[in-house]
Amino acid sequence: MSLPEAPADSCVRALRMRLPTNLQAPRLARESVCAVVDPDRYALGDGETCLSEVVANAVQHSAAPDIPLMLIGEADGSLFAAVKDTARTVPMAAGDGDGPLSEDGRGLEVLGALADGWGFDRTRSGKWVWFRVRHPRSDAAEGKVAA
Repeated sequence: MSLPEAPADSCVRALRMRLPTNLQAPRLARESVCAVVDPDRYALGDGETCLSEVVANAVQHSAAPDIPLMLIGEADGSLFAAVKDTARTVPMAAGDGDGPLSEDGRGLEVLGALADGWGFDRTRSGKWVWFRVRHPRSDAAEGKVAA
């Protein structure tokens, strides 16, 4: 996996952790985003939603006792996240024949709609699923102009 290098910039924050393979994992992952991206300066909703999707998928498909997670908050407020699971299958979007109520493959639709980029990289023991969400500055989102 080609992970972004964390430059020696004090504005870049990185966090590596292991989440339990249980239903609490998505919440714990969302709570960890504030450790790498300042919620007072940047809107985090899209990043947290994408993170919930990939972590929930890892919980569903991983046979490991924990789930490795890497978060990088970049200087511009962007969030890069990577989650590892033990499943050998690759992420697939919901098929047309699955119907509108199918629960499988919807997470990729969320990533496609909210993330600025996403992908996966296979490993010997599964795969890493990653995404990047660029966050606008909160003052720009509110229409404020810097003086």
